[in-house]
This record gives sequence, C-alpha cells and structure tokens, in this order.
Amino acid sequence: MRVLHVVDPGSPGGGACTLQLMAAPLARLTSVRQDVLLVGNGRHERLAERCGVPVTGRLTAPRHQPVMAGFLGGAFRRFVRSREEVFGRYDLVHAWTARSALLAAIAAPARRRVATLTIGPVNGFLMRLLARAIDSHPTFLLATSVAVKRDYIAAGVGARHLDVLRPAVHPEAVEDGSDDRDHVRRRWGVDERSFVIGLLCEPVSWSDARRAAVVLSLAAEAGRDVRLVVHPAAQRRVEAVRWLMRIGHAHRLIVDEQLAEPWRCVHGLDAALILGDDTTTLDVSEGGSPFSLLFGGGRALRPMPGVMPALWAMATGVPVIAERSLAMQEVIDHDHTGLLVDQRDINAAASCVVRLFDDPGAGSRLGQAARASIHRAHHVSAYCVQLKEVYERVIAGRVAAVVQEGGEAVIEQRRSGADLRG
Repeated sequence: MRVLHVVDPGSPGGGACTLQLMAAPLARLTSVRQDVLLVGNGRHERLAERCGVPVTGRLTAPRHQPVMAGFLGGAFRRFVRSREEVFGRYDLVHAWTARSALLAAIAAPARRRVATLTIGPVNGFLMRLLARAIDSHPTFLLATSVAVKRDYIAAGVGARHLDVLRPAVHPEAVEDGSDDRDHVRRRWGVDERSFVIGLLCEPVSWSDARRAAVVLSLAAEAGRDVRLVVHPAAQRRVEAVRWLMRIGHAHRLIVDEQLAEPWRCVHGLDAALILGDDTTTLDVSEGGSPFSLLFGGGRALRPMPGVMPALWAMATGVPVIAERSLAMQEVIDHDHTGLLVDQRDINAAASCVVRLFDDPGAGSRLGQAARASIHRAHHVSAYCVQLKEVYERVIAGRVAAVVQEGGEAVIEQRRSGADLRG
C-alpha cells in the first residue's frame, strides 16, 4: 500500500497538533509506504520536522490562498508523476485540511482520497468549492468529532461523504517529570507558588488573549497568585497587554510561542484554558450582514477551535477549563475529566480558576481522570489501527462504519468502488 499525505500547515486546521497527529501513522504504519507533500514555506517545513513529519516534497504556495491558486494543481501532478515513475502508483491520497482536500480532489481526481478534518468549515465560499469538488470527485472525509461532522453537513457537504475518527495523542511525547516542569517554569520566570494558566488553541490565532486576560484579572483581584501564558499570535494580545498595564497586572502575562506545540510546555501548567474569540459565536446572518453570502449565514463566522490542544493537556494530567462547545463536550465530562463553562461566561471561567487554585486536590483528581480517559478513548495505537482500516476500506471501494452519535450507533451507507473513484 502506498499513501501520499498532503498538508498545508499555514491554513486553519493544519497546525502543529494536526502535524503531530499525522506523525503517528507515518511512524507506526510500517507496512504502508508513505510520502508527505507539504504546501507551504520553509518555516512550515521546519515545523513539520519538529513534529516528526518527514517531508518528501514541498510546494510553495501564494501568501494569502495557500492551496487555491490554479498553478498548484499542475505542480501537484508533476510531483505525483515524478514519484510514481520511480516508486509506483499511489493507492491513496490522504489530505489533512479542507484546503488540501480541495487541492487533492481537483489535482488527483483519479486517485482514491481521504481527508482528515480537525476543525469545522471556515467559510462558506471554500465549503461551496469543496462540496462541489467532492460531489464530482468523491473524497471520504474523516471528521475528528461528531460536532465537526455536523458542521460540514450544515455547510452543504453530503453526509454520505463523512465519517468520524476521533483524534489521538501520544502521551509519551510530553517530557513529563519534575526537572522538565521546573525548566519550563524557570523559562517563564515563575515558581511553584504561582498558579499558571495556559491559553491553548489550534489555530493559535483563534484564541482571545483579551478575554483570557479578564479571567486572569478576576482571579488576581480575588487574591490569587495567578499567571497567564498566551501565544504571540493570539487575538487581541496587544489590547490585553495594555489593559493589564492599566490595572496593574501586566507582570502576570507571559508570552510563549511554544504554546502552538503544547507537548513542549504543557507540563509546566497548572490549568489549561480553552477560549475562542467572538467570531466563534457570532452569526453574521442575524444582522442582515452582506458578508453572510461569503461566509455562510445561519452559523458562526468561523467554528470553535479544535480539541487537540485540550487532549494534550488532559494526557499530561493538566485540568482543562473550556467553553461548552459541542466538540469539547465530546471529550470532557464536566466535573469529572475537566470543567466546562458557557460560551462568553468569563465569570464562570474565573470561578473555575479560583476553585482549582484553592483546592489542588480537585485539580489532581480532574487531571488523573482526564489522563485515564485519554488512554482509553484517544490512544495513538488504536488510532493508527483504525486509520489503516479506513485506508483498506477506501482502497477496496468499501466505506461502511459504525459511528457513535449521542450514544446511538449510526450505520454509514455502503458505497461501491465506482462511487468513490471520481
């Protein structure tokens, strides 16, 4: 079996956590011959290598539309042709974002294709293009949650093209131990007396540093010694810094780009905070916005961030405080494996921080239960076995699976090989 993986780390859903997920089958499915085609620049290639993804070839994409420019189709076909002349035909193309799935459907319509989707549809325009391409050249789409699957169905992608394969993390990738934790916290300039919260998100630019700063300030004003770590690309970071300076809490904010690769620093946290920005709850059609024609009315301007950063925190035993999105409810059992708050409820998030600060035992219990649930439901070995089964079904033209939705088994309709070929 020969598989070509296609990923564009610069697009939403193609970041470090997706690359780390992609690295699992590359390392573990030793019976499958696999190549990786990366769409992006040298920085993206270095990120892929840090995440354990060896890059076979790279296409340099335009700055603003990484995989939608017409010339990429020709470059894609030339790469495939050159590899197949030497090593033989690819049995399957596996895309790892919606944009790379669109590229594969257009540029390799004769190949069987699979795509992993870690976040919901970003805008209506891209989804219309993807839906049309998939209808013409069917691609089997693997959503990482039932919530993501439903978002794509709502955006116009046929349910017959979708299934759910829950993501996995590799707990051993986190360098767990007191020395490593001490090293991370020394780099942040804090000791064990401070309670450190990390604002985790993928894509990292979808987190809202200003809202997280409010959570921080409420806990600090309640007399707790708390710190907040944010990524430099977080939304409204500069605004958060200015606001914290005005109220005398600027020293509590830490900026660290390693949050984009949570396995590198999550063991230094006492809690993880998952907050999207306002565009994850804003429905542009409610106000009659003309932008609803472009982005798709009747739903949020963009989806909630992916769940992968939360899984890394949970695998390390770090308690997670997250907004109550459908995707988060699939991985977090409130008050057992984490804490869920209503969207935009900053006071509730701050209360959770105070609770974990005041009761370390509660945080420890949540963390232990979260770690156990990750080993049970999101272990990398099981993921790789299930992914190979998907490969075999798609190559054979058989796509039939049982997916759990709300506790009920849903049987996906079986399709013939002719339906899948395109």
